[in-house]
This record gives sequence, C-alpha cells and structure tokens, in this order.
Amino acid sequence: MNQQKITEESPQKQCIPFFSGLLPEEDSRKKIADYLHISETSTLKLLEALGGECAGVISILSEDEDDSLSAETSYKLDSKNYELLNDKRLSEFIEKMNTRPLIKADDKLRLSLAGAQEKLALAKIDGEWYLPLNGAPSTHILKPTRTGSLSSLAQNEYICMKLAKSFGLPVPDVDLLKIAGKDIFVVERYDRIKETDSIQRLHQEDFCQVLGIMSTSKYQNDGGPGIADIFKTILKVCTVPALESQKFLRYVLFNYVMGNCDSHGKNYSLLYKNNRVELSPLYDVVSTIIYSGLTDKLSMKIGKHYEIQKVTQEDFSLLAESLNIKYSVLSNIFDDFAKKYIPAFEELKDDEKISRDVLNSIFDVTSKTFKSLLT
Repeated sequence: MNQQKITEESPQKQCIPFFSGLLPEEDSRKKIADYLHISETSTLKLLEALGGECAGVISILSEDEDDSLSAETSYKLDSKNYELLNDKRLSEFIEKMNTRPLIKADDKLRLSLAGAQEKLALAKIDGEWYLPLNGAPSTHILKPTRTGSLSSLAQNEYICMKLAKSFGLPVPDVDLLKIAGKDIFVVERYDRIKETDSIQRLHQEDFCQVLGIMSTSKYQNDGGPGIADIFKTILKVCTVPALESQKFLRYVLFNYVMGNCDSHGKNYSLLYKNNRVELSPLYDVVSTIIYSGLTDKLSMKIGKHYEIQKVTQEDFSLLAESLNIKYSVLSNIFDDFAKKYIPAFEELKDDEKISRDVLNSIFDVTSKTFKSLLT
C-alpha cells in the first residue's frame, strides 16, 4: 500500500480532535511535554517531536524525513529500521520511567501512544525486542504496572484480556512479563501485520477521532460518545454492520461484567483492513471496580444510570430500546457469557503468572454482576 500525501486543506474543527487523539493524555501528556520543554497544549509541536510512529498508518514527518523514507507502509526488518534492544537496556528503560517518559526512553524513539498510562512500543522479531527507528512500525505495546494502590494493574489487564478470549471475543495476543522487578503487560498491536521480512501498518481510528471529539471530552458525561452514538456509527460506516454491531454489544456487556468503568469512546476503534471497515479487537479492559480509590461511575451510561452499582435489567431494557433492538439480543449475550464464565476462570487458575488475589477479586465482582442480571 503506498503512502499518499494529503494536499487538500481540512477544517481545524475536524483535524485537531483527530491529531490530538494520537497523543498521550492527562498526566502522561504533561510528563512528556515537560520532558521535551513543549507546552502540553501544543498538539502540533508534540506530534512533530513524537509522531514518527502513531496509531494506524499515521506518521508525522518533516519534509526531509519524508524524502528519505520508503514510500511504502511496509518496512523491511533491517538495521536501518530496527535496533536490537538487550535485556539490560530494556530494564534500564523501566527503572528510569519515573524520571524519563517511556515513549522517549531513547533519544532515537519518535513514538506517540494515546492513553493516560505510561507505555512503550517496540518491535518483537524472532523473540527479541527491537527499537523502531526512522518512523518504522512497532509490533507490541508494553505497559508497566503502576505503583501504590494500582500495583496490580498489569495483572488485572492480563486476566481480563485472557477472560475475554475465553468468552469468545476477538482480542490481540497478550503476555505478562517481569522486567526490572515490575509486572509488564504486553499486547500485540492489531494495527500491525508482521510478514516474513517486513512489518506493515493498518489504519485505525478510535471513536472520539471518528466523531470529531477531543480526547479531553472522551467521557459521555463530558460530551463524549455514548453507547448509542457508537452503535449508530457502526451501522453507518462498517462494511458488515450487522456483524460489527453485534460484536460491539458483546464488548460493551463484557466491559460491564468485568466492572470496567473506564470503557470510554477511545477504547473502541474502527480498523481499516483489506478494503473493509470493521470493529477492532477488544483492548484496554481492566476491572477498575476492584480498586476502592477509583470511581464506580461508568464512562458511558447504561439506561438511566452512570453508577455501575445501580444498573439493573430495566436499564438494559432501556439501552436496547435506545438502540432499536430487542432486549433478548442483550439477554442472549449474558446467557452465553454465563455458560463460559466458570470454565474461563478455572482455566486461568493454571496460569503461573497470575496472582490468585487479583483473580479472586475479579471473580467476586463478576459473580455479583451475573447474579443481579440472571435472577
């Protein structure tokens, strides 16, 4: 697939939400902006510094860089584009993350990753980690666990993603590593395809970008998209809307069952693949409800309620009505999840990487959810 230079002008109202949505958010954005001595409100300057490797097929390059790079979105696996990263250097990246942002762990990196959590994008080639250079694509994202009350976050996301796969949902491959004494959640990028001797980018856009909504307004209560907004957009733009809308409902209900209150418009994306527009695999699923210090307020309202503890069957009936579907469509999904629920948790008990305390906490939360919805 050849890269194309865009020569027409687009209105700022359209461009800024899209390009801003490529950048880190909240504290991560401030941290990287302070490190680079750039204002955190300066989207274009931040992208100039970081935007060599972004989500989808987007690369922000200077004219000189653009002339020196291949006109292909597929990058060769050679020393020009990838530098071997040994265990010692990777450990140093993690050890220094409190003082040096991970996405700028090395001066040669020009990475921009959306989200509020510290993360690093690397290429995994024949079992070894490599730094992507010159705007070359990465293949995996590494997310170290946080400190303090959220110290189990990497474990939590690993468990939730493994459960999603057992529930029959499309998810990227994930792993849980220990680097520099920290749990590191690793997820393979679904917007990259690794071929025999190259890595190719696929385009993707999250639903805040699709709908022209700034990342700062990603929560529905702040003007971000709700479930119905995303559902209707899927029906309008996806190649097979019936299939993708059903997939989206399964994602929404799984996030609810897991107690993920942080499932907002940037955590659902469209993927452009083989001349098709489809929903991306599920990502960023964490059972936030197990942490007493985090809000129990849902990012997207269900029925009448934002507070997850107040959601009832009546709220799901109201949700179905707002989507112009039968309630049975939702109840059938819950019934299917209920059948897979116990086997999915039993399977994870044999995974030696998993903390039994975190697994049991998530099990307790989901048990209560099923009891309230299936009785």
